[in-house]
Amino acid sequence: MELNSGIEEDFRRLNNSTFIVDSQYEEFIDKIFSIFASANSNIEFSTSFDKRLVSSILTFIFECVKYDFDETSIRTKLDDLQFTNKIRQDRFLNQFNQHLSVIQLYLKQKSIEHDRLLDVNWRLDLQLKTNYTDKLLQPIYILDWTKREKYTTKIDHIQFSCSQESLQELLEKLKDAQSVLHQMQYQQQTKK
Repeated sequence: MELNSGIEEDFRRLNNSTFIVDSQYEEFIDKIFSIFASANSNIEFSTSFDKRLVSSILTFIFECVKYDFDETSIRTKLDDLQFTNKIRQDRFLNQFNQHLSVIQLYLKQKSIEHDRLLDVNWRLDLQLKTNYTDKLLQPIYILDWTKREKYTTKIDHIQFSCSQESLQELLEKLKDAQSVLHQMQYQQQTKK
């Protein structure tokens, strides 16, 4: 996960107890996570906290959920961001773990990200002998796809069968999709 320099600066500010005292920090973190818990998302923040700070923390939360970080990974990332105050880290992680399922549901509803394909296994089924001589036997491919649902750790297995022609069509479409993705990535890199 890569974060921009503004987010890194905001986390350094949050780590500074002269910028925000502990009681204000706790109230601030509670308010941020209450955005996901309440039906009314119009929560007011005091004027001493700018919108950029709220945006930085929400971005960090969303990225942690997106990459399915566990508590150790989050602590490591917070240390990398020079957010080293253990009491404040504990408060953040407590709220994060408490609201994780709601955040995942929120992202699932608002997201355009698709499920992730983790693995594909295949086998060829071929019947060598049958009692019916008038039946023409064709090979059938059995595909077993393992996918992870977006923003969750739920793993699903999808199994289907297809003919050789259908499998070739599927492979061609996947290659086309891969080339389109490579072109989009190249265009994004050249814009930077």
